[in-house]
Order: sequence, then C-alpha cells, then structure tokens
Amino acid sequence: MIGLVGLLLGIAAVGRSDAMAADAVTVTVNAPAQVVEGGDFAVTVDVTNVTAFDAGQFDVSFDESLVQLDSVTAGLVGTTQTPIALWNEIGAGTFRIIVNVPGVPGANGSGYLAVLNLHAASSVVGTSAVSLSNGFLNNNLGSEIAATWFGDSVNVCEPPNITTTSLPDTVVGIAYSVTLEAAGGNGDYTWSVLSGSLPAGLTLSATGTISGTPTAIGNFTFTVNVTDGHLSDSQSLSIKVTPRPGDANGDGIINAADITTVERIIVGLKDTTTGADANQDGAVNTADITGIERVIAGLA
Repeated sequence: MIGLVGLLLGIAAVGRSDAMAADAVTVTVNAPAQVVEGGDFAVTVDVTNVTAFDAGQFDVSFDESLVQLDSVTAGLVGTTQTPIALWNEIGAGTFRIIVNVPGVPGANGSGYLAVLNLHAASSVVGTSAVSLSNGFLNNNLGSEIAATWFGDSVNVCEPPNITTTSLPDTVVGIAYSVTLEAAGGNGDYTWSVLSGSLPAGLTLSATGTISGTPTAIGNFTFTVNVTDGHLSDSQSLSIKVTPRPGDANGDGIINAADITTVERIIVGLKDTTTGADANQDGAVNTADITGIERVIAGLA
C-alpha cells in the first residue's frame, strides 16, 4: 500500500512539474530575420504566461552601426495595454526600457511588453544581435515574476536584385536553356513567373533556369520574381521565338508548302517571312528553295 501511495504521489509531482514548466514565463526578442539596408522595421519583446503583471524593466542592446532605435511604443499582454513609462539610452547601443501597467489588477496571459521601432543603416550590411539584460518583472503585489530572457538577431542586407535584363532570342523546335542571375539578399533564391507567359514549351525552374524546346513563334513578355525567403525583386523580360530557317510559312514544319511560299515571296505575291531565308544569307531567292529541298530530303 505504501508503495502504491508513493507511486501516486510521484506521478502527481511529475504532473505538477510539467504544468509548472508549461507555464514558465519567458521574455523573448522577436526580430525579423532579415531587413533591407536603409529600411524601417519593428521588433517586439514578447512575453508568455504572466499573471497580474504590473511593471517591468529591461535593457536591450544592438549594434548601432547597423541598426538605430527611433521609438518605443506600448505592448499588449492578453487584452491589457502595457504603456512605456520611460526609455533612455544608457550606453552605446544599449537602451533601458520601463513598462508600467496602470490600475490594480495587472495584465494576464501572453503578448508583447513593448515594440521597438528601428531602422537599418544605409550602405552597411551585417548581422546584429538584439539582446536583453537586467530584466525584471513584478506583479501587482510587488513580487518578482521569475522569467527566462532570450535575445535574437537581425541581418541587414542589400535586397535581392535581378541582374539579368534581357534574354537571347531562339528558334522554334530548338532546345533552349538560360539561367537568370541575381545579386544581394542572402543568396538563397527561389524564382517564379509573376505575370505573363513564357513561350509554349519553355519553363522556369525554382533555381532560375529557363529551359525547354519552344513550340510556337512570337514575342513573349513576362515578369519574373526572385525571393530569398524574406525580400524579393521582379524584372520584366521577353523572348522572341522565330521559325526555323526554311519554315517559310511558319507552321512549324518544313515541307513542300514552304517551297511554294518562297516562290511567292520571290515573285512579289507575298511579303518576306523570317523562315523564308533558309540559308540565312539575308536575302530570299532561289538559293533558299534549294536549301528547303535539301532539308526535306534530309541532306541538311
């Protein structure tokens, strides 16, 4: 019987321990992983599982060569606003922030103690830690609320920039492969087509390669997008797909009909087409008829 009672008490103690661990108070800097140089951004100081929270203070530190603090605004814990009583720079890149909840009941639950409104330096890139120190929380009875404090970091970088501004033309039925290029960001790029359409038969891979075999002629304009998971850039591009030399009528097939088309062009019954110049010498004449005949016969 004693053994059973001991076992039950042990299980109860484990249950209480787990519950206490689940309800532990944490204060954590929540910063964006990446921001663009010269850009504005916000960092919250998050808190979990407080009861009757009345006031608190903490120091936040960061690299001022990379980020600067513009203002500190009120947080929200549960449904209760947590006004900022005072904030001041106490050392290079270190600011002391005091939070004070008005009224007697205090704040309960989880949320954020404060919002830090910052901006990234221009023309400077790098990673800054955003750390907390000298943290103290108390309840509405003036007793300390034990908490575990965690910092974060933010990477200031150039935004991704698509450096490919034009693409080579191609010929219908001929394999095509071009890899798009970008700079900036964290280099972990994912590409996609934002609008418009690639030529039929071509696709854009997530790694930025346009490849395939075009099956239709024409001018195709589209916009590509690149993202590094945080920031993005877009660029309008176009690909011109022309008929194969000898495909005078542009139907995608070289046969006797193309000979007739070239003959009509030569005698002035039809305007010149791109594919009519079978030998690619810049002129449409009887030499192109011979060229088409050789293709049909499998000699070229």
